[in-house]
This record gives sequence, C-alpha cells and structure tokens, in this order.
Amino acid sequence: MIIAGRFHPALFPIFTFALSGLAVYLVGVVDVEGFRVDSIWVGIVVALGMTAGGVVIGAIFSLDDSTSYTWLVVLPLRKKLVKGPAPATPGILFLEIDGLALPILQQAIAGGYMPTLKRWIDEGSHTLLPWEPDLSSQTSASQAGILLGDNTGIPAFRWYDKPSGKLMVSSKMATARELEHRLSSGEGLLANGGASRWNVFSGDAPDCLCTFSAVGDKTRNISKSYAAYFSNPYSLARMISLLFTDVGRESWQSWRQRRNNVLPRIHRTFKYAFIRGSTTTVMQEASLFMLISDMFRGVPAVYNTFFAYDEVAHHSGIDRPDAFKVLSTLDRVFAKLEQARKLAPRPYEFVVLSDHGQSMGATFKQRYDMPLSDVVAKLISPDKEVLSAEESVEGWGNLNLALSEAIRQDSRTSSLIERSVKKQTEGGEVSLGPDEDLSKSADAAKKDVIVLASGNLGLISFPAWKERMTFEQIVEAFPDLLNGLMQHKGISFVMTRSEREGGIINGADGVHYLDDDHVVGVDPLSTFGPNAAQHLRRANAFENAPDILLISMYDQATGEVAAFEELVGSHGGLGGTQNQPFVLYPSRLTAPEQPIVGAAALHHALKGWRSEAESQSAPPQPVSEAARA
Repeated sequence: MIIAGRFHPALFPIFTFALSGLAVYLVGVVDVEGFRVDSIWVGIVVALGMTAGGVVIGAIFSLDDSTSYTWLVVLPLRKKLVKGPAPATPGILFLEIDGLALPILQQAIAGGYMPTLKRWIDEGSHTLLPWEPDLSSQTSASQAGILLGDNTGIPAFRWYDKPSGKLMVSSKMATARELEHRLSSGEGLLANGGASRWNVFSGDAPDCLCTFSAVGDKTRNISKSYAAYFSNPYSLARMISLLFTDVGRESWQSWRQRRNNVLPRIHRTFKYAFIRGSTTTVMQEASLFMLISDMFRGVPAVYNTFFAYDEVAHHSGIDRPDAFKVLSTLDRVFAKLEQARKLAPRPYEFVVLSDHGQSMGATFKQRYDMPLSDVVAKLISPDKEVLSAEESVEGWGNLNLALSEAIRQDSRTSSLIERSVKKQTEGGEVSLGPDEDLSKSADAAKKDVIVLASGNLGLISFPAWKERMTFEQIVEAFPDLLNGLMQHKGISFVMTRSEREGGIINGADGVHYLDDDHVVGVDPLSTFGPNAAQHLRRANAFENAPDILLISMYDQATGEVAAFEELVGSHGGLGGTQNQPFVLYPSRLTAPEQPIVGAAALHHALKGWRSEAESQSAPPQPVSEAARA
C-alpha cells in the first residue's frame, strides 16, 4: 500500500491487478501439465475473475468469506497501521444502523438473520434498551442530538426557514455545515481525538471522513483510509462484485414483489437499483475498512452510520425479506469487526444503536389519489403558486457525500469527477439526483405556499408572512384550509400557534391545548404515546417552526402510517415503530437511571459510556491464530 500510495488513485486497481496478474502468469510459465497462461493480460483477467467470482458466489449463496478477508485485508492493514504500544484502556466504536426499530431488530434476531448480535445478548456481554427520539424522527435531528448534544431548530428532514428565508434540506452539505456551526459547543461525543465516519454531523471530531458537515473543512484531519480502500485488490474486486450482485438482487426482488402483488409497495426504478447497491455495498464495505483501520490506529472513539437497512426498508418494506437480508450482511460486518478487534493494539467496546425506526404503510397519495400539496392547493385558491418537495432524496444525498469525499481525498481525482459530472459539481460538492430542492431554494421566498414532507410529517409555510402565522391569521387568510385538513381522513391532527391559546392541536373530533394540556372532545394525541405532547410542545417552540405542522393518519392496531413521500417504509413524524429505536451497549458499563427520551438524553448516555470505558481496564480478549501469525 505504501508503494501504491505514490500512484494516482485511478491507477490503484491497475497497479494492483497488474501485480496479481504477473503472479498468475509466472505460475503459468512453470511447466505444469495441463496448465498454461499465455500472457500477463490473461493472468490479470484470471486474478480479477477468481477474486470477483468468489465474492459473487459468496454473495449469492450467503457464504462467509471471513478467513479470506482476514488474510487479504485485515492482516495487511494491521502490519501497515499498528505502530508501537497503545493505551491499555478501551476505545469505543459507536455503530449506528440507520432506521432500524427495536421490534424489527428483535424479529431479525429471532429469525436467525443477526447471529452475532444474538450471541452478544445471549452471552450477556451486551444489554438491549429502547429509546425515544424527538420530533422529527429522522437522521439529521437525531444525529445532531446524539453527536452534538443539541438538535434545536431542526423541525424536519427539510423545512422552509422563515428567519433566513431559505429552504433547508438535511441531505445538503451546506445545510449540515450551517447547522453544526450553530449547534456545536465544541464538546461533542467525538471531541478529544474521536473520528466521524459516514455521519451528518462530526460530533466535534478532529478526524472526519464522509461526514456531511465536514466536507471541505481544511481544519480537520483527513484520513487516508478511503483512498487506501481502493488500493487493495481484494477489497476492490469484492466491492465491484457485491455492487453488481446487489443491483441484480434489487431487480429480482422488485420483480418478485410485482409478480406476487405484495402490498403496499412502490415503484422501484433501475436507477434506484444502483443507488441501493452503492449504499449496501460500496459504503458498507468502505465503513468496514475504515473502522478496522481506526482500531489499528488506536482511535479512542469512532461513530459510523450504516445506511443500507434504511435505504432498502424505505423501498421494500421494513420487515420484508429484502430488508432482513440486508441486516444479515450487516451482522457479518459486525462479526468481521469483532475478529479484527482481537488484532487491535488496544481493546475496544462496541455500542450498536439506531437513530430512529421506520413505520410501514401505503402512501398518502396511494390512499387518497393526490399528494398533500394538491390537497393544500385545492383548499386555498387555484391562483396561488405552490412549491412542494415530496420526493425522497436521502439515497442521493449519501451518494453525493461519497463522491464529494473522493474529491476531497485527491486533487487529481477531483478533476476527473468534475469533468464527468461537471454540471452537478460546484465548489467540490457533487449534487446528483433530483435537483428540485437545490434549484427551488433560491425562489422559495417568492412562492405563495410551500408544502414539504418528511415521512408522515407535513410542513406548510406561507413565505409572504415574514413571521410565523397564527391560527387566527391562517383562518382569516385561508378560511377553508385548516378545517379541510382537520377533516381529511388521511390526517390525524394539525398543529398551529394561536395568539390567545398558544400551541394547539386540532383533530377531527377534539382539541389539545399544548400550553396546559387541556383537552376538549377526543384527544387527537391519544394514540401517539405518552410523550407526544412533550415532543410537539418542543417543536412548537422552535423559532423556525412551520406555520402549520401536521401528521398523517395512523392506525394504532396495525402500526401503519401514510407517508407524504412515496415510500412504503417511512419516518420523520409520529406513529408506529418509527419512534422506537434501540441501543445495544456493553453490560459492564453503567445502565441509564431513567428511560432515554430525546436524542440529547442519548448523547449524555453515550458520552458517559465513552468516559467510563476510557477510565477502566478492559477484560482480556482471546488471541486468534491470525494474530499469532
């Protein structure tokens, strides 16, 4: 890798496969009966084919390649990165499974999809706990609270920010930078030597890689493990093979849902198959490589997000075979990390957690034949101009992050990417996918009404009013709007702010006054759990709260919601398993004294565990045969 590091990144695979091919060719020139290699080019093809073929077969038949991975990836990394003695106290890896609810995790464990996590729980090394996220239940809000300790002013995945007159989108790197600048205290979860991998926010880590808020930040350290990942011939062949295998798997699974008329379901394009493949293979494999590198370097604390389950659950369903198979591959990642931990120079604790869950259900548009934006337009005036953003762009955001980080790694690579996606690259940041949020942001303030979706959470804003509209102003300006929304079968309740009463929640058959929890008629929040009013009261107090906030229908018996986005699995609002994430922590660390409600509360628990781990001696770990070698 040291030699390969002197070459342009684009030459890494050429250089490494040339060496592999030369090795095959030299074997072939030996006089062995029935075996002949005509040229080095044939040797290269054979080397690539053997590596890729083995990985493809393993992916199709779910074979374990842990031994090959250890010898071809882990041990070379250990030899390169382990430098002298390391602290005897444990480091800690925070491993986030984006979007996985506790009940779904329990189903996966019971179904045999996650044997590694099951063993940890059965052996008593880890304890499983629920926790409850804030509103909104989505990654940017949760990770701001978890990593920075504060998520104030993040009302949704995307929102119209009246104080600044801008459309804010969580999957945009500029938005993440702005939010972190506002929310960071400098004492985040990863301060004092930690590392951030594949996150929205840095947690004040000095070492950031593939982190939305830190792309382009020259004040932070840049780990070379991203580039090094592509210098390993086995890793490269493995990644390419798994990518195309997963593209094929997605096409097959999508066709099978259509053939069997599985409902609810959504349309899944061939373009999406490559977005999924990038998330479930390229990013997941890169995460594994980075985390092993971090352990061998002795980094004290690392937080890494695995996006794969969230991406597949959005499109396939949260508890269907497609999603469980992704969890099975992720469990094998945890098993590889566990094996690599035995070779690390310092001991490590593993904390596995999720930032939120997902809830299932046919979409709002599927149920009622029109999106929320059309409902709003129909209730106000036909001459009003409506700006809507109801298309999911999370997957595109993750892909843009990966490409933008590749640009950051090497200036020559930057020129290659910018030439290939010139129109989608600005300031070193790639913006592929639907560009509606980016292009419409500048004109948002000129629109009459803005309708935005985050799962089954809807936000309605009127830019002409420079401050948040009151209930009374909305009724006067748009007499049919609020009543029409309250009475719609697809809407559970509507939240506004009254001049006289403060925050109010209106449902079809009752009103909940947030300021004093007084209820008239049937409580619109009765099915949303004991903390629903607390979450809404907090969101209502945000300076940038929308004029109208609403939650779609929720069937308490089935747990189904109706997403305002075209996603069969969704999150962002209230109702169902989207509000039931988990944390699996080492049992030897101190259990929280109170239930964990809110991402900031989880931040304090995680920070306490990090401090506790770093101050204790670690239990002895078995030494593997690979370590002795």
